[in-house]
Amino acid sequence: MTFNECLLECCKKNDFIKSFDRLSGMNIMRVLCDSRPPIVKMVDDATGYQKVIDDLAHKEMQAFISFVFEVIWIPLLEEALNSGDGVYRP
Repeated sequence: MTFNECLLECCKKNDFIKSFDRLSGMNIMRVLCDSRPPIVKMVDDATGYQKVIDDLAHKEMQAFISFVFEVIWIPLLEEALNSGDGVYRP
């Protein structure tokens, strides 16, 4: 398993994302599932608000990726190294 695969698995887990949102005060679910109607997106783009949304989404995704790396990925690597063969098997 690579870090990208690990990250994708975390993105599929709604409970994990909700927990991250609750602990961090962020809203990654909004970033991953942008359900705004197309007309709202066009208005946001025309008014320049879309850039604000994109900047916030980028910042929140960076925080989420760092969280997954530190809280999920590093412990998985340590477990793999401690298992003796250095290979993580889910």
